[in-house]
Amino acid sequence: MAYLKDIKLCIDCTFYGSFHGQRDRCINPKTTIINPVNGEEVFPLCISERTSISDKGCGSKAQYFVLNTDAEAEREVRRQQFEEAMRDSPF
Repeated sequence: MAYLKDIKLCIDCTFYGSFHGQRDRCINPKTTIINPVNGEEVFPLCISERTSISDKGCGSKAQYFVLNTDAEAEREVRRQQFEEAMRDSPF
């Protein structure tokens, strides 16, 4: 059974970000593509990186995941709130 604390969510990664108003982008330098026409950086969607089956993508094992320490603190608060809610639930 997978617990919430064991799941590597893109939103908790250091490389999760936005670019020119486009949200949910992976800004990891290993996944960034340089457009050969104009030289601009192209940041892929996080979902496409996580569902990638090639060796270049992050994949389901989140091989490029780096924990954002600020996100970890928020995640711990959410986990504690969830556990308290489950403990207090009537079922």
